[in-house]
Amino acid sequence: MIHDERKCSEIMHEIDALCTMHEKISQASECREFNRRSAMLLQRLEDAGYYMLADRVMDLLAACNPKDLSQCDSIQRARDSLQRLKDLAKLGLENESD
Repeated sequence: MIHDERKCSEIMHEIDALCTMHEKISQASECREFNRRSAMLLQRLEDAGYYMLADRVMDLLAACNPKDLSQCDSIQRARDSLQRLKDLAKLGLENESD
């Protein structure tokens, strides 16, 4: 799935950063920044042809719903999407190293 070791590392780093960022979201502006970074990752994955990973990021973005005065209704759904994304990326990396 992922052909370049450096790209693999960068993608995993960004996914880990998104996971960390998501755990610390406390206001709508942080949620919007999370969405922005997720959308940038989506574009990068699509441009590189990593469509299975891009599909998981689309699921993540579909779960996000920033609100100005209350907490997101889909925190757990987004958390689950992030975990699936991370698992799929790791699986792809393991397959490449065989």
